[in-house]
Amino acid sequence: MNMLTQLNIPANAKIFILEDMGERIAWFKKHLIGVRGIGLCKTASGAIALLGNVHFDVVFLDHDLGFLDAADHTRPNGNGKEVARYLRDINFPGVVILHSLNEPARAIMAGILPKATIAPFGTFEITLI
Repeated sequence: MNMLTQLNIPANAKIFILEDMGERIAWFKKHLIGVRGIGLCKTASGAIALLGNVHFDVVFLDHDLGFLDAADHTRPNGNGKEVARYLRDINFPGVVILHSLNEPARAIMAGILPKATIAPFGTFEITLI
């Protein structure tokens, strides 16, 4: 039996989630009840627009935002890599968690954001502290 990684998130944090799958979005919403605020986008362009206008403390990033991303992990735009570059370029001071299951793409994102936590979806639990 695999142990789940425990992610401790301050309850007063504002959390942003880049995710396009409904069941994962529902999981995040269920496990983040009680946080100060949640922002959610299903597209890279929407994520960048929101991150440019609202302060967030914690960012969860998926990579694949459509079938093209799953088929070609090297696509530079329209996916989590584009948002990772944006966070790098603005020197995002908060916590970034890479939750993508696309291992090659997640590795590229980790190269862009070397301080990010790697926690593929399904391998972690969230505790509000």
